[in-house]
Amino acid sequence: MPLIIQDILPRSLAARNGIKAGDKLLNINGHEIRDFIDLEFYGADGYLNCELENKDGEAFSIDITRNEKTPLGIEPESYQCTSCVNNCVFCFIDQMPPALRDSLYVKDDDFLYSFVFGNYISLTNLNSRDYDRIIEQKLSPLYISVHTTDSALRRKLMGYEQDLDIMKKLRKLSRGGIQMHFQIVVVPEWNDQEHLKHTLDDLTKPEINTASIGIVPVGLTRYRRGLSKLRILTPEEAKDIISLAEEFRADKGIDHIYCADELFIRAGIPIPECDYYQDYPQIENGIGMICLMQENWKEKRRAFMREVRKKSKPLLLVTGVSAYQYIEEIADYITRKAECCPARVQSVTNNFMGDSVNVSGLLTFTDISEQIKPNKNDVIVLPGNIFNHDGITLDGFSQLEIKEYWQRDILIVDPLFDDWDWI
Repeated sequence: MPLIIQDILPRSLAARNGIKAGDKLLNINGHEIRDFIDLEFYGADGYLNCELENKDGEAFSIDITRNEKTPLGIEPESYQCTSCVNNCVFCFIDQMPPALRDSLYVKDDDFLYSFVFGNYISLTNLNSRDYDRIIEQKLSPLYISVHTTDSALRRKLMGYEQDLDIMKKLRKLSRGGIQMHFQIVVVPEWNDQEHLKHTLDDLTKPEINTASIGIVPVGLTRYRRGLSKLRILTPEEAKDIISLAEEFRADKGIDHIYCADELFIRAGIPIPECDYYQDYPQIENGIGMICLMQENWKEKRRAFMREVRKKSKPLLLVTGVSAYQYIEEIADYITRKAECCPARVQSVTNNFMGDSVNVSGLLTFTDISEQIKPNKNDVIVLPGNIFNHDGITLDGFSQLEIKEYWQRDILIVDPLFDDWDWI
């Protein structure tokens, strides 16, 4: 499909050359323009021969000479991402409660979103042209959900129909110079133990251009009626996974294999020092979040203390079950250093999703409001990841509605303790 132009920036090269909103951009210098990445990639040349079509279906051609001072100025229509064709036995979206906002049920599996946003993709919906395009346009790095390199097991685990030799595809991308970050969601009795070892062996072979490997435990909610029977990892299984990863890191000298924070917590093993995570390549996977939070807290605690001293009120820090002990360390420090602002922590059990979901980012305001017991003068400190980009919780409450509910000072803190704000 050609790219439809939504808007033209005033005084841009496109505006000066008569290109208008609603026109279709068919190709640039003979290259088909399908989306915003094509526009950015092929539109970067110094000379552009643009083939277009206006609203009346009339074709026309424009030659544009680029310069450093003036933008091209073409704003494309919103991109429609490619949907997932898999039916993974552990898919978290399939376990979502009903009647939430539509965006929470979107299953994207788009290689452009992987390149731009770091979203994980499965490769099961790519054709040969897609691979050629990825390599030609150097869409690197990509973030890929592998889970297992055993083709038959991967097909069963991820529920797709076609035969897909995942290692063959990874070798093709590697030869094309594409770096890849890998995700392995470990499902007990499916892709753990020897299967996991085999997968790590494959992903650490010299011919695979591996940037990082993240190992995370399967997440299960209470909404699994009609789905495959799965269970969460036991503490002993979590320990075994950590030991296996350490074997690769230590014995084979491979330091880009990382275990999720949740694995360490479940195993009862201390979170590693921050140099374990290097530049945090898997932070969006919940890998290194606690360590980075602790580092940010050390750097910013003086500024935070100055902020809360302005109110001179006790603090009630709200968190999920998994991070409780680490938030408690922060609360203890605040209490020792600021007599006017003693701090305490309360963890919230996730009744909405199920008590096996214990991260703060999936808490609802309903669970929080039903479980925490603020004192009269408490400032309530909420983790910022309970809100989406529009400031809305999973169960549809805005920050202003929450402030109205409690009628008190509320401080929203970034989950990595990078920033905070009052509402």
